[in-house]
Amino acid sequence: MLKRSFGVGLLCLAHHAYSAPIKVTTTEDVASTVNQCSLRHAIEYVNLGMPEEAYKGCGGKDAENIILLKANTEYTLQKQIKISKRLVMRTDYGDVVSDSVMGKNNAIIKMKGKDRIFWIERAPPEKPAEGEEPAAPQAILVTLVELTLDGCQADACVDQGGLIYNKDNLSFQFGQLINGRAKQGGAIYNYSSEVKDAPKSSIIILDTLLKGNKANEGAVIYSERPQFYVFKSLIRENEVLNANASNFQVQRPFKTAEEMEDLGPALVRGLVNSTIYNNKGYITTIHDGMLMNNVTMVFNTKGLIFNAPLKKGNVSNNIIAKNGNLDCQVIAGADAKKISNNLYGTGCEGELGQTLGTTRLIAGEKNEGKCDLNSDGIMCPINDYTEHALGFFKPRLLSSYKQIADSPIVNHGPYFGSEMMSCVESQLGDQRGRIRPTEPSLCDRGSIELAFNTTDVNLIGADIFYGGIAKMQLTDQLVDGELVDAKQCKALFGDRPDGQAWQPGCMRIEQNLTPSKGTTTISPEGEVTYTPNGNWHGSDDFKILVVTTTTRFNDSNNPYIQIPVRIVQSPPNDFQNKKTGGSLGVWTFMGLVGLIGLRLRKSVLDAAKLGNTHEK
Repeated sequence: MLKRSFGVGLLCLAHHAYSAPIKVTTTEDVASTVNQCSLRHAIEYVNLGMPEEAYKGCGGKDAENIILLKANTEYTLQKQIKISKRLVMRTDYGDVVSDSVMGKNNAIIKMKGKDRIFWIERAPPEKPAEGEEPAAPQAILVTLVELTLDGCQADACVDQGGLIYNKDNLSFQFGQLINGRAKQGGAIYNYSSEVKDAPKSSIIILDTLLKGNKANEGAVIYSERPQFYVFKSLIRENEVLNANASNFQVQRPFKTAEEMEDLGPALVRGLVNSTIYNNKGYITTIHDGMLMNNVTMVFNTKGLIFNAPLKKGNVSNNIIAKNGNLDCQVIAGADAKKISNNLYGTGCEGELGQTLGTTRLIAGEKNEGKCDLNSDGIMCPINDYTEHALGFFKPRLLSSYKQIADSPIVNHGPYFGSEMMSCVESQLGDQRGRIRPTEPSLCDRGSIELAFNTTDVNLIGADIFYGGIAKMQLTDQLVDGELVDAKQCKALFGDRPDGQAWQPGCMRIEQNLTPSKGTTTISPEGEVTYTPNGNWHGSDDFKILVVTTTTRFNDSNNPYIQIPVRIVQSPPNDFQNKKTGGSLGVWTFMGLVGLIGLRLRKSVLDAAKLGNTHEK
């Protein structure tokens, strides 16, 4: 499948132009067979070194270590599978060309037995020939992309690692780690060897949902060393049972700076650009070598612990509020520049920190669902959006703000030249992947960078029959903004030129070439209603101009977004099925023909560019 996937492109292993991935052909954890390739057999084949002879229906000559599972398909296991060689495993979409959101159509690996799903441990080096030195052990990389791992959901499936026990390098992208159960590491247990010069294990989690995991210690991750990095992810409804334990638990923090450097560069461990919501127990302890940067951490039963005596920990640019009685509990190492620029409730004092005080956090009576646009809450409730796999709390710019500095979230990064950590150091953009400003002070606190777009705006429109009314939504066009309250428009622009009352967004209409053929109204939520002024046949082309809570503060003298609109009206057509809810007018039909032609041409060009390579 040709998809928008930088993760797969960057992290898939290099392969021969004629090599072929291993396709799993059965969803069952079947016994030995030569006809069907199960997930277990596919991994065993890779562990064997991928011999030219097929193994129990898997692989063969020119096979590569990429295992494909079908989208939206559940694969069941009765016991764990051991991975001992480097591999990539991902969801496959066949020959379908799609722009679907990564992470929404994952293959599912479900543990039916009382066990974890994967044990990752490299195979021991081969025995050297007589007179030769033994080979040094080499760590392996296991990359799992667009997969959902669903645990056994018993009270305790295993002692350690409810979904994965990791002794090497694990990269988990665009996936879900859910319902893991263990005494330590509800989702993942990360082992760390203390043998000198032995490869060290690590975990990188990107664009992933971590939900419903439970453990006595480390409901999400229990790591023997602080060797995990979670970014652009959603962590919710996990539970740690021990009173003093954390959802992200570290067994042995670094004792010296040298020890920390020996295991890798500083400050590449911790939680970044993620949302942490509705978890039970402490979230984590920030030790030396760890950071929490641009995180929205709200409505958890407990906050975080800061214990970094070497002053090598960092908690910066976050929204940390409503987490039990204390959002931050400081034990050691809390230099003002190490806990800095946070919007917080209690306990997270530091340079440029700002207390929430009496400010309403959520716009609505509930923490999840629809945003109440009449509320003075500074964030919309957590919600799922069609264009994103993971939900988030969207910041708001209230209509009551006189200047953008009135917001405690937006444009509140550390000042240029500050020694504090900036959002620019948060890799790969915000939780949605939107690039943050290079000027540190223009960054937003929390996991979401508020965005607006006044130039590249898509057309909206509708085809209607005589007597019909067109309704359209401006959700995509408004981006992260809300329509300015109609009550604010007089202060911004004075009276409307035609003497009528302002509508939401201070809406104006500009015709293209012809006089107006109808009446347009708009709701505070951005629903546009167009009523024709008669049974004319043809089109009405015009622009809707609106001001949003984000564009009214931009540097331009013109705060309006221009949205092109085309309404096509025609008489009823007896040859079309009126039960579909509307006709496809001639303009729409011609547009579709053009789009189909462009798509076919693009497919041919893409095929020519690909040459003899296979889709991986």
